[in-house]
Amino acid sequence: MTIMWRKEMTIDHGPIDQDHHTLIAIINRFETVTSGPDVAARLGDIIDRLEQYGYAHFGREEKLQRLVAFPFAPAHSQQHRHLMRSLAEAREELAKARSETDLAAFRDRMCGFLNDWLIDHIINSDLLMKPYVKAMAPHAALLGNLHAAVRATAG
Repeated sequence: MTIMWRKEMTIDHGPIDQDHHTLIAIINRFETVTSGPDVAARLGDIIDRLEQYGYAHFGREEKLQRLVAFPFAPAHSQQHRHLMRSLAEAREELAKARSETDLAAFRDRMCGFLNDWLIDHIINSDLLMKPYVKAMAPHAALLGNLHAAVRATAG
């Protein structure tokens, strides 16, 4: 279920797409977690990273939307909040997993959910931003490099 970037997912050839590439890489890491004594910790670390990067990306994306009066901003923000609530629920579910079978089932559900959520969100919501990309560009440059900002807060 690895997510593969497709040109149809391109929004701006810039920061939003870069963020989406990073989110895809984080989500794809779920599939790489296999059995072992630290499976729960590794899955938890991925959820942590996804939450951290998600908050930063969603915050930037929503700020850009407000700056250009993106008409779908409220619905878009609601979708972001839904994902973040789902990640909090996933963390609770992960804490209850007791066996390798439970952990493998959790990993598989999360892979499916996150793959479906991200692809659907990009295709059905984020692509609506495409006509606003030119207006967003100068603002995006002022908001800086999200990758550097997230790394700084993680360290």
